[in-house]
Amino acid sequence: MCTIDPNDFAKFNPVKYNSLPEVDVVSSILQKCSDFAELLEKIFSLTKKHSLELGVRLVHRHMKVDEGKVMVEKFKFHQNVPAFITSAHLPTNQIYPASWLLEDNSKFSVFEYSTDMLVKCTLEKLIKDPSIFMRICELIREYHFENLLAPCITARDSLKQFDKKNGFMEFTDLETNASIVKNTKDQAVCSHEGALIITTLWAYPINENCLRGDYQRNGSDYRCAHCIHSPQ
Repeated sequence: MCTIDPNDFAKFNPVKYNSLPEVDVVSSILQKCSDFAELLEKIFSLTKKHSLELGVRLVHRHMKVDEGKVMVEKFKFHQNVPAFITSAHLPTNQIYPASWLLEDNSKFSVFEYSTDMLVKCTLEKLIKDPSIFMRICELIREYHFENLLAPCITARDSLKQFDKKNGFMEFTDLETNASIVKNTKDQAVCSHEGALIITTLWAYPINENCLRGDYQRNGSDYRCAHCIHSPQ
């Protein structure tokens, strides 16, 4: 069985994170990759076969992270509706790695952490047997997508607070320096003229506790996307 030091799952690299490009830049590059669908099929086949709550995210930076802080996703109510809010925080023992950036020499660092208990449970499964996770990382590297895609845990206990059939939309709030994910119907700013919608998560829906991204060749109703609002 493949083994890994648990500490290797938990390292955050602020220099790496702060050097990441903006979401529209990465999305533009990804759209030109003709073998993206082929890679997704292989990843989905693995996660479905092994019933692992894993997917891939579009690599991009929300904002600069100060030295000593990390990016943490927390469940909160924002403007009276459920939301996942990601922003920079000092690390504690109550945060769990939820996505990873692939680095050189087969290394990886944490992309973002989460406080969700199902992330913790899935992480414990990966530490016990990281073979499928490592195979997904290998596939991403084999297809040369290491600067575009980040393997991620899709399980969230707090999803029970959302309307999962509505899909999710992410918006960067510059006033609070945070990324805010809500049900699409609750992200009014993303319906404004001039808003650019970019898919940022791809995952096979293992169960009802998973964030659902585009997982079909022709797209899915369960979109997890990023909205860039450009006022006219």
